[in-house]
Amino acid sequence: MRLFERREELSTKHDQGFTKLLLVPFGMSLDALQETLKQFLIAYKQKNSFFNLNAHESLCALWGGDTGDSPNLVYKPQSFDLTGHQGKTKAQILKEQEDNQDSFPGWTVHLFQPSNPSDSDSPGFASISRKGQGTPQGDFVPRPPLEAGESPNEYLSILQKAQGDKNSPYHGETGLTPEDWIIAFMTHLTEKGQPMDDYKNGMEKQSYLIGAFFPFALYLPLAYWDRDCHEAILDEGYGTYWYRGIRTSVLI
Repeated sequence: MRLFERREELSTKHDQGFTKLLLVPFGMSLDALQETLKQFLIAYKQKNSFFNLNAHESLCALWGGDTGDSPNLVYKPQSFDLTGHQGKTKAQILKEQEDNQDSFPGWTVHLFQPSNPSDSDSPGFASISRKGQGTPQGDFVPRPPLEAGESPNEYLSILQKAQGDKNSPYHGETGLTPEDWIIAFMTHLTEKGQPMDDYKNGMEKQSYLIGAFFPFALYLPLAYWDRDCHEAILDEGYGTYWYRGIRTSVLI
């Protein structure tokens, strides 16, 4: 859909604080992106001696998720079960992009909320809110944050219902993929000098990446910074925990 046709929707999301543009090289293999993150962390440490980084293992990664003839990872799942997830492989999505004149083949373009959604110039990205502590954003359609502590199924249900409801405060939003999180993490660290999703700092949370799914394991990608081990974690997980939530973006 052309941007002009979505102008009303995008105006509402802008009012809700979705003003930070992020370009993600989705066409890269996940392994290559994870290696990019690993080398980025090493280079960042060399330039910033104060940054605590595990010199032996800067990244715990999900290797091989999107490669091979039968990839373990699917994207855009409609449910989190083995047979009915309706997710697509990266190769399928890239083929659809080639056939869509309104897409950017090999790339996804996102709008995020910056660290202060009321200030479009604020560095980094908004944190996942603790349950009961979120602040609504927007005057046209006030948007309460999607707070931590819900199940992955509940988050997915909220976003799915919102797609067909233009009055929903979450209309037009999607969950993140591992690729999205990696680029956002590097951007956040560069701009703020602090790791994103540092869940042991008492304020931030681990992030379920509900834009992707491992159907054979029945797990979701999970991402965070571990300040005890001094490394970025890309893992698998499921279940409801007070310290886990989701971050969303608006695809354009």
